[in-house]
Amino acid sequence: MLEFEKEHFEDLNYYRNSALEETVETDREYHRHMIGGWHNSSVGLFVKEDALLDELKAAAKAKDYGRMQQIFFTYNKRELSWHFPESCDHCFIAHSVIPYLCCADYGEIYNACPEDLPLAANGNPMLVNATSLLQCILYKGKYDEQTVIANAEKYIASKDGKWYRAYVACFLAILKEDAVMLSDNLQIICENHSRRGYLTAFAKFHCQYAYGLVVIARHNLPEDIFDKVRLPEHKTFDKGYMEWLYAGEFVRQSVYNYEAPFEEFDLVYEMPLPKTMIHQKYLNEDRLILSSREKNAYYIDDEAMDAQVLDYVMEALY
Repeated sequence: MLEFEKEHFEDLNYYRNSALEETVETDREYHRHMIGGWHNSSVGLFVKEDALLDELKAAAKAKDYGRMQQIFFTYNKRELSWHFPESCDHCFIAHSVIPYLCCADYGEIYNACPEDLPLAANGNPMLVNATSLLQCILYKGKYDEQTVIANAEKYIASKDGKWYRAYVACFLAILKEDAVMLSDNLQIICENHSRRGYLTAFAKFHCQYAYGLVVIARHNLPEDIFDKVRLPEHKTFDKGYMEWLYAGEFVRQSVYNYEAPFEEFDLVYEMPLPKTMIHQKYLNEDRLILSSREKNAYYIDDEAMDAQVLDYVMEALY
């Protein structure tokens, strides 16, 4: 286990005291407040990434893949927030859940992307296309694949960034069972990964998106097709780690130990992903400023997803 910096503990205690004194009245609301702040990077309750990056670099150099997995898990589970701007439905899956597959059980994808969801349609075009393709991959024959493919091909031919178009192309390649297309675009993703300016140094060090995409391909492509996939040749992709991932020997634990009174964070690491929930939050609104599209659109039901996490935490602690 890594030791927390003194400054981090001070931040946690300050936030906890504010919750106890001003914000909440029940135990459940207290834990909602703490977990929400921990997921929210603007609040600053997560540890500094420099220490995690140093640990990751050391583990990568030593080819300690078990340690790499635990470090990736520490980072990605905390990044998996479903609190997004109101203009977003479950398309966040393509942004947050795919990297998570480089360090967690594949079966959790079915929590994140359950069969009862409609196709993603409300959000960033890259994420909508990628998530819709993923839904078609996971649940063959359920959705209108030809329309999804046509939309994806139109996006790939657009002038959006090279990385983003290649990312969507990877999902399309898996759906179409095209090993050459997948191989070429995995290479493009890794070559352009570090150029994405908004990523932190930790996120840039290894292309966790590429790892996650290969996991999806391995579970959904016929074996003879998957065997033809060329893994990327790039410093951001460790083929040895990818081989280690196939064994699935995962540790569901942070590299930091959140002792009392912050044990709810360890429980968030321990629990599976909550089932993704959406709702038409404006369907019955009469406000004239809302368009027909806005009224009928789906949005993430963050309260329902929070409730699943809180149910798990409350059952464990009380």
